Amino acid sequence: MPPIYILRHGETVWNLESRFQGALDSPLTAKGEAQARIQGRIVARILAETPNLSVYCSPQGRARATWEIARGGYDGPVAFDERLAEVNMGAWQGLTRDEAATRWPTLFSIPGSYLERALTAPEGERYASLLTRVLGVLDDLSGPTLIVTHGVTSSVIRGLCLGLEFDEMAWLDHEQGVVFAIQDGVETVLREA
Repeated sequence: MPPIYILRHGETVWNLESRFQGALDSPLTAKGEAQARIQGRIVARILAETPNLSVYCSPQGRARATWEIARGGYDGPVAFDERLAEVNMGAWQGLTRDEAATRWPTLFSIPGSYLERALTAPEGERYASLLTRVLGVLDDLSGPTLIVTHGVTSSVIRGLCLGLEFDEMAWLDHEQGVVFAIQDGVETVLREA
């Protein structure tokens, strides 16, 4: 596996409101734009060390907006790839966590992580589908790659690159405003210097 750098999009309005976004979108907040600028400074450092970097980005608005701010001087091609979209959260999309818990109390009474919950949403995408998508992306990589994606999708990509089982992936941090660097099965969180 070549070196991979993963950016989660910056904070959005719906992140702030604790709403499930999934396949839907909401704009970046001012904080989300600031996080993307921080990521841009990190990306500039990566570019200085890795000039032959490939870039893949989710086509969803929040990921594209993050990339436009965070490009760090990168002027090469970008592959906007549907396989990097966030997991579709079905009937929960647009609802707050409290609203979803009120409508589906049984699902929310079962202990579990955000990753596990997102992949059990009524009418939503399941792990097998997400796994197929992200494995397809990983199979396509031939050199150092930067990926701009989402919380659940990035957790699965990172987990696969780190050789984790699903229950271990579920507890990975999905912090915004950083870059997760994975090389030789080890992850490092890159922060602004």
